Amino acid sequence: MTELLELAALDEHRLSSRKRSSNYEDVLVVGRLVQIALKTLAPPQSTVVIFKTTGEIELLGDHHQSISTQTPLFLTQVPQIYLLARTFSDQIADRSLQITFQDDHGSLLKQLRIDLTAVQVCLDVDADRDGIIEANNPHKSDWEWGSNGHGAVLLVNSDRDIVYSDSRSDHEASLIQGLLDLKDFSFMIVRKAGLRNLPAGYELELSVSKDTAQRIRIYDELDRDGYELIGPGISRARIRDTDRDIILAIEGLSYPDFDFDGLVEISLSLVKDGKSVYSDRVVFRVAPWIMTPNTLSPITVFVSRLSSGENKEFIDELRKVVAQANAQLDIIPYEFHQDDPWVQDEIEIGYTQAPGHLLPVVFDSPRDRGLAEFPKRKLLGIDFGYLTRKSRYLATKLDSFGNLEVSPPVTVKGVHYPLGRLIFGGTRKDIIPEPRRMLRVLRDFLYAQKIQAPLEIFSDWLSVGHIDEFMTFVPAPTAKGFKLLLASPHQAHNILKHLREQGHGQLLLREGKKLDRKPADITVADILDNQDLTNQNQQFQEHINWNREILKQELELSDEDIIELPALFRDDGYGRAETFLPNMVNMIVLNQHLGIPKPFGPKLDHQCQFEAYVRQVLEPWGLVCHFIDDWEPYFRKRGEIHCGTNTRRQPFTQKWWEIEDTFFS
Repeated sequence: MTELLELAALDEHRLSSRKRSSNYEDVLVVGRLVQIALKTLAPPQSTVVIFKTTGEIELLGDHHQSISTQTPLFLTQVPQIYLLARTFSDQIADRSLQITFQDDHGSLLKQLRIDLTAVQVCLDVDADRDGIIEANNPHKSDWEWGSNGHGAVLLVNSDRDIVYSDSRSDHEASLIQGLLDLKDFSFMIVRKAGLRNLPAGYELELSVSKDTAQRIRIYDELDRDGYELIGPGISRARIRDTDRDIILAIEGLSYPDFDFDGLVEISLSLVKDGKSVYSDRVVFRVAPWIMTPNTLSPITVFVSRLSSGENKEFIDELRKVVAQANAQLDIIPYEFHQDDPWVQDEIEIGYTQAPGHLLPVVFDSPRDRGLAEFPKRKLLGIDFGYLTRKSRYLATKLDSFGNLEVSPPVTVKGVHYPLGRLIFGGTRKDIIPEPRRMLRVLRDFLYAQKIQAPLEIFSDWLSVGHIDEFMTFVPAPTAKGFKLLLASPHQAHNILKHLREQGHGQLLLREGKKLDRKPADITVADILDNQDLTNQNQQFQEHINWNREILKQELELSDEDIIELPALFRDDGYGRAETFLPNMVNMIVLNQHLGIPKPFGPKLDHQCQFEAYVRQVLEPWGLVCHFIDDWEPYFRKRGEIHCGTNTRRQPFTQKWWEIEDTFFS
């Protein structure tokens, strides 16, 4: 790339001056060719030009071949020349170019002397994502996906590294919050050596667009306690005079969203009298928020300890399952939940990642009930980030995160999704007279992360409206690595019909339990003879079947990849479904260990037939079924084990920036 030297634009008055000798000063940028159009500078009758240089300057012709100095050359041979400096100056005007124009007779017509100072203008980042900021990587100014791709990565600094500070995350502060904060930053280097001060009129300036300034903060060299250069409301900053390289720390303030594609461009410019003479540019991509599927190993399971003590026995049983899965049970005290048991609905724990650093991040839903302060007060802290999305519209049940799941990795129509696909529930206006849908701010955010390619299915047929009421994923030793579990009223009726045909129509379901202060016992025959209940479950089965076909298509599943678990629903009085029995598909998945709601189905020979069926279809895949009584603390409140727990899991080993370009085509 070439650029005209300021000298080439000398005003006509100075060019027409009778003075035969003129001195000028200008600046060269190390490593950059600069063009001088000699025809513009040459006086009339000029036919010959002679060049003389001092100091380190290379003089090149049109094809970048070297031009000799001291030897007269015909002007027609060199209508333009190029200057190149490969080293920076350690003094002002430590090199020069003299240009002499002569006529046919060798008479002097004009002589120009340009005193030159070579400066280095170089902004560097970790463009090859190896944790090292290399000098002038040729790919630092663009982004390319893939394991052999390039482009720097930027984290949203959303944790809180000063434990005694208030509830603000680090990105809300305009200063670096100590040494712990530094690991959440990416870094740039301004390569500046040799001259401490630039020639008069010149400055180095860092700049971003006004929109980008709202998305990042850039801090000056670390030994200055993190002075903010760029940030909200500040899109330009002068780089201070120094003869050393300057380290700049940069943090993200915003995840990708509907109005932000995640790309951040930063320029370092050589500015003369307010006008940019030359710029070097780098590009970052803000790391997305990533959700983890059930097939990844658990680290911590969270559950609220209710003040009434009604889930004490449940917690004791859950603790055993968590221990067998080599995870830790974290009991949330009352002050952080206010007797709100639905931890799954309040938050989703994922992570964000840059080369050399991974940050778990809790996504706080807008439901804001008793657990509203839990993610900020209990989770947000050193190396644990926080994000949320709010709306001016009221949240509905579909905005709780029991309505948000992610599949294991899948390949669909030749496109590999190595981090799985986000799945959330929505509505069907042709089915639901008063439809509900997840808030747009949530949907926009999920789609903007790109790498987990969201899909929307139908959950509005449920009173609670959460997809975890009818689907989940479990690990399995198959080519795909998992099975999709679906709730199935059809399968429940098949089991009940088979029992009646064998003469067991009087077996009890929900034996010994109560609902609405009345015995909940009901016989197999009573369920099968209840035509309203049968019709309702047939309708609800149709909704599940519709979702089944969408999931098969969008995850490229076959019938062999799907296992149906018996379930029964009933109309909630408003045309939507609520569970009739504890819903086994609403389980917690911890490696091969499954914490499943005890269904209280019909017992034959002291064996619950629903439990027996589930063991029969799941245990051959190496899964261990732990049936836990959640009737009092969760089922009676219209939820189950998955709703009442939340799991932080190990991250993917696949780095998100290594996803291939074909994924996005």
